[in-house]
Amino acid sequence: MDGFRGWAVVVCTAAVVCTLLRRLFPDTLLGQQGRMLLPCVFMCALLTPLPTLLAGIRLPTLPTAGVTDTAVLEARMQQQLTARVNASLLAMANQALEGYGWQAKKVVTDMDIGEDGSISMGQITLYVDERTARSSAAVRQVVEKRLGTEVVLALWEETP
Repeated sequence: MDGFRGWAVVVCTAAVVCTLLRRLFPDTLLGQQGRMLLPCVFMCALLTPLPTLLAGIRLPTLPTAGVTDTAVLEARMQQQLTARVNASLLAMANQALEGYGWQAKKVVTDMDIGEDGSISMGQITLYVDERTARSSAAVRQVVEKRLGTEVVLALWEETP
């Protein structure tokens, strides 16, 4: 209640001061401009409690049930992007190897995805079966030529 009483005193004081100043301004161009500013001064006095009132208002919060954390979404997106890149690289490698009767089983990349969406790839590991691994130098050469980057060959071990 004291806050409301203080605000009422400020508004009344501003009204009296604005009325007195209005009478004191001369009828010249400068006086007219001064009189135009008086309503602005009064509005400022009228709106002084507004920040205090708005600070006390609590907006309802949105329910968080079923909303996934941003970090979880980013991790899932990076996993999906990595899986797509690996699948793409595997298809490209197999396309290059199919003319020789060789086949790659799996591709694993050491990828980093920046905050700006840029992708930097480190080591690319190509998993091949034992028969294809016998010609590892030729396989590496064919795949490196197709992918345009260095490739490490590893032996694919099938687990029962």
